[in-house]
Amino acid sequence: MPEFSLPLRFRRLETADATAFRDLRLAGIRENPEYFGAPAAEEEAAGLPLFASRIVGTQEGDAVYGAFRGDVLVGVAGLFRPASGTMRHRGTLWGVYVIPEERGGETAERLIRTVIDHARQYVDVLTGHVTTTNARARRFYERLGFGFSGIEYKNLKVNGRHFDQDILVMDFTGNAP
Repeated sequence: MPEFSLPLRFRRLETADATAFRDLRLAGIRENPEYFGAPAAEEEAAGLPLFASRIVGTQEGDAVYGAFRGDVLVGVAGLFRPASGTMRHRGTLWGVYVIPEERGGETAERLIRTVIDHARQYVDVLTGHVTTTNARARRFYERLGFGFSGIEYKNLKVNGRHFDQDILVMDFTGNAP
């Protein structure tokens, strides 16, 4: 449990953070599986190398950032860029999770703004997905400057139930939809 009197720190994760990243992501998936694109059992079975590889990424600009209270990782968010040369101008905000005790304060906003600032250096457009049943998250992203771009119908299937996802977009070129 983090000590909440300690100041928040934000930094890019390193492979040495893979265990903490795995534990936090699995906690998020278990808490709200309908918000994540992979089941906990699948990610757990893949093991620590999966999480280390996500931290490293495959494209220039790929990154996972963490929010820390002292040495405790309390939030994560990443930027992923496609390998295709015709799509590398786009990035995806992914894997966002903040522990319940840190919600409603500055943690999530500062973490996402950190990823947005990073993304501006590498992409023209940043997209994200929010499960349509998560109105609080959608309002949060809209407050940060994301616009609504559409809905991905039945984008996730969890325990036999389908979930649609809102597609959110932030255009750094000044030509927002």
